[in-house]
Amino acid sequence: MKLFQVHTGFYDPNISDGFYEGHTNIFVCAKDEKEARKVVKEKKEYKKFKMHIDGIQEINTVDNYRIELTKV
Repeated sequence: MKLFQVHTGFYDPNISDGFYEGHTNIFVCAKDEKEARKVVKEKKEYKKFKMHIDGIQEINTVDNYRIELTKV
């Protein structure tokens, strides 16, 4: 499994009548980018705000520390 940061965009009708696009990052674990897209699209908040994916990135390291996923 790998860690992915999925950058999503959405229009919230409760903020300026939905005029401005909001953004958020959703982190998911998946075997590859294709599966990460599928996983994030099933999330409740993704569906609620009718989000779209602006970008996706696999996260391997942060500040010279390697990321290792362990199932709990």
